[in-house]
Amino acid sequence: MRKFTIYLFLLIFTLSNCGIRMQKTQLTDEWGGTYANTAVKEFQDREIYKDLTVDVWGMEKTDCKNFTRLDSLSYSGKSCLSVSWNRTGNCPWIGFGIGWNGYASKDLTDVMESGSIEFYMRALKGKQYIPTLIFLLEDYSGVQSATVLKASQLSNYPIDEEWQKVSIPLNTFLKSAKPLCDFSNIKSLNIECQGSGAFLIDKIEIGGANSKNINSKKFGVAITQNFPATIFHDELPFAWGLCNYTGKNILLDSTKNYAGSKSIYLKWNEQESGKQTRKIGMNWEHWQAISFPDSLKNYALKFYINYVDINANKNLSIGFESYNGKTVMIPIKKEYLASLPTNNNWQMITIPFKEFDFTKDGFDITRFKQLIIEFNNSGELWLDEITIEQNINYE
Repeated sequence: MRKFTIYLFLLIFTLSNCGIRMQKTQLTDEWGGTYANTAVKEFQDREIYKDLTVDVWGMEKTDCKNFTRLDSLSYSGKSCLSVSWNRTGNCPWIGFGIGWNGYASKDLTDVMESGSIEFYMRALKGKQYIPTLIFLLEDYSGVQSATVLKASQLSNYPIDEEWQKVSIPLNTFLKSAKPLCDFSNIKSLNIECQGSGAFLIDKIEIGGANSKNINSKKFGVAITQNFPATIFHDELPFAWGLCNYTGKNILLDSTKNYAGSKSIYLKWNEQESGKQTRKIGMNWEHWQAISFPDSLKNYALKFYINYVDINANKNLSIGFESYNGKTVMIPIKKEYLASLPTNNNWQMITIPFKEFDFTKDGFDITRFKQLIIEFNNSGELWLDEITIEQNINYE
């Protein structure tokens, strides 16, 4: 050992006399990581999607979705992701994933409390209300942790044809159902698409958690419903499912109405529409979770209906979804109808809340999310003045 030390000293002395100087360097792995990076816990894997990223799967076109890279439009660079979908009961899982950084294992533990997933988003055409997008971090054991896109994470609302920044705090993944994924061994970011939508997405990256959080409490803490509760009168700012396709035409119509200036017009034919979803949904409190101040037996759903085909009511079901993902639906029965012959064939429908089995499958009655209308076979009708009535004795 002594001889080795002497030889090493002589070698350094000789190199120094020859004008050679030794300098510090850093060992770099195949992904560009260095010991210094690790020592100071500097996060390196920020860029998830930008321009020509190739680590993207799920972009094949199906009957239910059209995901593609769009080279003619972008927020920055030369391209963006164009995602259009319309989920039906027969569709498989709809979504896509991004491995990023060559599918190398990503350690997010140091940024889970302070970081966020940031990206830029706009509607493909016109205005779109907030889509149901579920963001999933998947680790290399296949476990996924999820969070849902919320209106409070948008820069502007509703979503239009102007690019806007979206920021989803990473700590929302920490509230996912157990077991949580291993945030030190992340494989990919996956995005699941529910309902329907048509958007452009660009420049996805890990950034600082700077969501505006203007209404951050509304999705976590249910508001108590104020009355009268109007679900629809003239406009549907917080709804999905309006469209004009072959075999399905759902829109706001001013040619026939019970009150106000517009009604909801529905015309559908299941044989012509094929696999398209036959549902519409609407929230009435800016997508806030909704609770009721007393027993649900004190309430009733009321609306007005005008049939082109009187048998169409047999093909309609109506119900509610809670924010825990549970849905209660019932068919519209004849006994719910009351004729209004003096008002152009409009009929009033009153459905006591006791008709809905809210105890079924763990429906969370403290967090109502939306009213859902489902239609099958074929029919044509108008709906108007959808409200929830209070303090009516339905016993």
